[in-house]
Amino acid sequence: MSAALAGKVIALAGTGSERDRAIAMACAEAGADVALGTSDRSQEFAMASIANEVWAVGREQFVRVLDACDPVAVTAWADEVWDRLGRCDVLVTACDAPSGIPLDELAHAEFVTGLERNLAAPFLAAQAFGRLMERSRGGLIVLLAPATPGDAACRAAAAGLSGLAAAINESWAPEAVRAVVVEGASPGAAAAAVLAAL
Repeated sequence: MSAALAGKVIALAGTGSERDRAIAMACAEAGADVALGTSDRSQEFAMASIANEVWAVGREQFVRVLDACDPVAVTAWADEVWDRLGRCDVLVTACDAPSGIPLDELAHAEFVTGLERNLAAPFLAAQAFGRLMERSRGGLIVLLAPATPGDAACRAAAAGLSGLAAAINESWAPEAVRAVVVEGASPGAAAAAVLAAL
């Protein structure tokens, strides 16, 4: 096993997708401990499966079941990562909820939900973890754009991630906290892109 990330801690906020699995396992196999947080409570089983694979390669891991759109829950999860694993070097946000609804059929509520899941949730995670990274004087926030184009809300959220990354880089550069956006990609390509950003 490579030790390129030995002593590092990666937090992954996701849905338990194959892309999440590829990223978590690439980091674990490189020596990192992994904290997993769900996008919503329905993903507990999928994220627990990833945690079991991380455990099997000998890395520390835990899963927090939470709603990624709840700022209190996200902040509590960030605090838990520091409490249990002692630090967090990288946050990966992978909330991906495309609906594929045609534009002329996309209801207001569906549009808002898409923005919440794919833009507001990454913002909340970035803010909660970024504040703690500031105190630790460094960290990386990886914002994964949706893997598929999806509906108008999903596309708008993907564009918004670039603005969020720019705001992070402008605000937290003095504390060596930076952000990158990884565009939609296959599981293997996404994992390689995350490792390349470290």
